Amino acid sequence: MHHSIDLVDIHVKLGDVQVLSGVSVEAKPYEFVSLVGSNGAGKTTLLKVANGMVRPFKGMVKMLGHELWPAGNGNGNGVRKEVGFVPQRSISNRFPMRVNEAVLMGRYGKIGLMRKPSRQDWDKTREALEIVGMTGFANKLIHELSGGEQQKVALARALAQEPSILLLDEPTTYLDADSQSEIMETIYTMHQQRGLTTLLVTHDPHWVEQYSNKVYLLKDGKSHLIRQKA
Repeated sequence: MHHSIDLVDIHVKLGDVQVLSGVSVEAKPYEFVSLVGSNGAGKTTLLKVANGMVRPFKGMVKMLGHELWPAGNGNGNGVRKEVGFVPQRSISNRFPMRVNEAVLMGRYGKIGLMRKPSRQDWDKTREALEIVGMTGFANKLIHELSGGEQQKVALARALAQEPSILLLDEPTTYLDADSQSEIMETIYTMHQQRGLTTLLVTHDPHWVEQYSNKVYLLKDGKSHLIRQKA
């Protein structure tokens, strides 16, 4: 399987507003690629396009070597099982859910509806918690965690899915400086250990410089490749 992201000449309208007007972004297998740009530039929308959540009216979306919308058909469900998506504030603390239960939710695409999780599913849950350093928090309630800890749970949930591609929408937003650094180190460890292809939306130039193989700037509905490692 080609662990690649190919977004070619993407055009998207949200209501009457054209958000993306010919955006092209490529992440080759195992690359760490960052998207930067001002608020409202369409970065989150582009991640949702890559995840099959938003359908462009023009352009090609190719994930893992497969088009999400071939000949105008399909919805990308099969490919989406291979794509881990971590949106901003993705873990809700409104419900009395324990950490290991929240992480197990990442397995639901593989478990299937109305089926009980197997021993393997729980093993993958524990493994994901271990990678993000949250093993000792498995039985804690989500609302008992700090913002940084909750974000680690979100990352573990995506990791439990066993994705080939990881999409991250500003995962360090709302966190203090120490937590931001810890989260980014965790993300990069996940990226390397699991051989992921990673697409990160961020405002922080430090993370862009430190981790990225490529950096794209989204501006005025267009994409610009502004940095690429040799």
